[in-house]
Amino acid sequence: MTARTQRTDGARQGMAELVVQLVADFSHLVAQHVALAKLELQNSARTVGLSVGQIAGFAPLILVGYAFLNAGLALALARWLPLAGAVALVGLINIVGGIVGIARAARRLRRPVLDTSLRELEQTAHALVPERISAPALEARHDH
Repeated sequence: MTARTQRTDGARQGMAELVVQLVADFSHLVAQHVALAKLELQNSARTVGLSVGQIAGFAPLILVGYAFLNAGLALALARWLPLAGAVALVGLINIVGGIVGIARAARRLRRPVLDTSLRELEQTAHALVPERISAPALEARHDH
């Protein structure tokens, strides 16, 4: 064997080790992204559960509030308004309060699920293959 053959064999072994290391690092990176996605899904599920619970909690308050406050406040307002006007005013106030409560809880549901993981994945993809991934392509994938 010549010195040139030994250097070529050594370079191939070194290149093979680098490829093996690259594959192992990439596998580790993908595993970390999957773990992050799982954590975000758990957090999102918890947030959705709490928001749905709040919506379910506010909905009966609208009905109960409407019934009890209508009676009490309408009778109190009947001193200055006709009874029908007093009942309508109290009902409107209760409905508006309930809608505000439900809207606040529902607003939290609009946050995109896995938003952080998607951004991290896009940054990783861009770092691995920057010339093949353009900004419009990333935005198109993110909009779905």
